[in-house]
Amino acid sequence: MVYDAALSGGGCMMDLGCHLVDAALWLLGHPPVERVEAMLFTAGAPARAGQVEDLAFATLHFAGNRVARIACSWNLHAGADAEISVRVLGTEGGATMRNIGGSFLDFETVLARGTHSEHLTVPPDEWSGRMAADWARQLAIRPGFDPEAEGLVAVSEAIDRIYRAGSNRSNSVPSQPLDQASA
Repeated sequence: MVYDAALSGGGCMMDLGCHLVDAALWLLGHPPVERVEAMLFTAGAPARAGQVEDLAFATLHFAGNRVARIACSWNLHAGADAEISVRVLGTEGGATMRNIGGSFLDFETVLARGTHSEHLTVPPDEWSGRMAADWARQLAIRPGFDPEAEGLVAVSEAIDRIYRAGSNRSNSVPSQPLDQASA
């Protein structure tokens, strides 16, 4: 299926991948993105200018030799409504958060160290209620502009660079000041 750019407003990276980019930046403490590599596909072929991607892969290279790999698709044959996961692998351990049975609400979180793993959360978990309560608490104690919202600019810049890299023949975009970036 080919999607209409005028109706969709963006592809799967804009729709789904932005949340993964946001999670990667947040988990790593918003380090500078030094380089971005990306491949965007429409109906199984490399996306051309003006097409909406339904499959996207991106690699973000951050300062400090840290890397995030992101994949998203609108047409994944996963045997479920959705497959959502975030996996973090570090020098002292790892963690995985993934949805259960295609759910958009039920997630498990697993902590791993060496060959040992431990479930930190399993459904049913009231994370959405805790999230809403925390959001309301933050609004009450920080009325007005929240400086942490500046992190959203970094997410938007990373998404822009993913789209530039995906349309670039080399599939890579090095870091450059925003005012020097070419679309």
